[in-house]
Amino acid sequence: MLYKIENKKIQVMLKNEVIELPIKLKNKINENFENMKKTGANIWNGEVLCVSECNIEDDKVEIICKKSDYAHYLYGERMGCPKGYECKNLSAGCLLETIDGYYIVGELDDNTSYPTMLQVTGGGIDKTDIVGEKIEIEQTIIREAREELNIDLNDKKSILYNKISYIYVSEDNEQPGVQLFSKAKTKMTAEEVRKYFESYYKYLKENNLEVEFGKLHFLKKENGIEELKELKNPKRNYLIPLLKIDMKGKENDKKYNF
Repeated sequence: MLYKIENKKIQVMLKNEVIELPIKLKNKINENFENMKKTGANIWNGEVLCVSECNIEDDKVEIICKKSDYAHYLYGERMGCPKGYECKNLSAGCLLETIDGYYIVGELDDNTSYPTMLQVTGGGIDKTDIVGEKIEIEQTIIREAREELNIDLNDKKSILYNKISYIYVSEDNEQPGVQLFSKAKTKMTAEEVRKYFESYYKYLKENNLEVEFGKLHFLKKENGIEELKELKNPKRNYLIPLLKIDMKGKENDKKYNF
């Protein structure tokens, strides 16, 4: 379920606790991760924050996390974890729109863990995003856009606005997770962004740097859903709901508790 939260106070906190998993489950998780690496996926088993509480109130959003790792997250998404041992992953991203009215959707590169997957720019929380017990979610969003698109969402000369506006809470039949999204608009046209990204992609490849997006798709805002559905690529669960709520601009505030 996706909710509009642009007028709410957002607080994201981290407890210094690691989720304890049964040994049998741990072994299955590690085996799955090693098998994925053998396929050539460019992955590493870093720390992942798992949501233990998520409350969306009338005037605020409160999220509390514990720690796990990426192997746990991938296993849960692909194989499914028993109830009580899910990795309710926390991530954040940005729905970026061009000045001429196109949504920017990235297609993950062939060497990532989800080749050709469609998503907006974004990703998991980094250690640099954590200050004490507080998670600076805006910093996550800005960092991911810089790494994946080489776009600085803080640059007021090229970005008209950037504000956390939406939260997606996964359904029961999905990989558990909570994702926060800002909405931003760049002063560049779709064609300018395309050329800019192609140059950045070339730079990453030539210098053997990590590549997230292999290509970008530009969806005309008024036809975004139809154009997205025409693409045969796998898509993040949040993607169509995110475009729908942004196109409609309707308030959808509710309370959700794990």
